[in-house]
Amino acid sequence: MIKLGNEKKKKIDSKTRAQLIRKGNEFFNSNNIEASEKIFVVVDYKDGLIRLGDYYLENKNIYKACEMYYMSENSSVIEAFLEKSAKIIEKWLKEDDKDVEIVDKLIIKKNELLI
Repeated sequence: MIKLGNEKKKKIDSKTRAQLIRKGNEFFNSNNIEASEKIFVVVDYKDGLIRLGDYYLENKNIYKACEMYYMSENSSVIEAFLEKSAKIIEKWLKEDDKDVEIVDKLIIKKNELLI
């Protein structure tokens, strides 16, 4: 279960935090994603977490993208991610089962309510 927020963040003075964020950005820009993630998570750098989420989403790592977005605590980003995910699931359901009818976010399969 993914929890809202970042439980891994540490209390760091602002000067050290700024230095770490710069280093995390350097790592991210040089495609050292693992190192940048460690820094962004520990210093709770919201913009960096969103960029990591975007990176993971582009690279088809949906779980990691979701994790980064939730740690960013950015409700508009989380909502957009959830809407996109729901549309994908709806598309899969339509392709997978021709007996499925989607009515106002409810899924009805052979007269059985699924959601």
